[in-house]
Amino acid sequence: MIQIAYVSGKIETQNGQCVVGDQVVDCPNRSLSGGQTSTGTKLDLLPSNFIADTRNDAIFYSLFIAIILLLALLAIYKVKIFNKTLSEYLKPIWYYILICLAVVAWQYLFGIQADNRWLLQISQWVWELAIALSVIQMVRKSNFGWGNVFFLSVLYSLIIHGTKVSIRYFFYDQTLLYVLDRFLYGSLLVVIIVNAIGFATILITRSKNKQTLNN
Repeated sequence: MIQIAYVSGKIETQNGQCVVGDQVVDCPNRSLSGGQTSTGTKLDLLPSNFIADTRNDAIFYSLFIAIILLLALLAIYKVKIFNKTLSEYLKPIWYYILICLAVVAWQYLFGIQADNRWLLQISQWVWELAIALSVIQMVRKSNFGWGNVFFLSVLYSLIIHGTKVSIRYFFYDQTLLYVLDRFLYGSLLVVIIVNAIGFATILITRSKNKQTLNN
């Protein structure tokens, strides 16, 4: 026999469970439209009940080490991804990567303490401009195709937002749910920028090359 109980009150999340007052209730079904952590911090993509809102060093450290090892192996064995090695992706734009990492360092060392929110916004535009310029350069000078542009967006996501969420987890004691949401949200922005700029540059470059051949 199924019993249905009505509970009145605000549903909150505590340790990955939904509660109303002191009573544990079923969490409402939610799409990936964003929720809140147990401390009230806004999530941009993930619902509050996606995973337990706690720290989980075993999972985080395992993922962190696995990504580092994977990138190291790709570099050591010169594995080609879409016909290019990791060095061919990163070496020509190393200075743009340094700019992005410098911006991330500034944001956490000084930006979050600044009263002027415009400074943080400007720093955001700086790394967005850096990755846009680097993509244009790689398409024009390194003969990047569709697959190369997509993989570059993955690399930039790991470099920029992988660094950001690592800082948040290691030094700001944030939960796994929070850093996962921030990584996915930030990476989505990077993927959109890199692929939009990259694909547009590819189309323009190929169109110019065709016109040159026809002439």
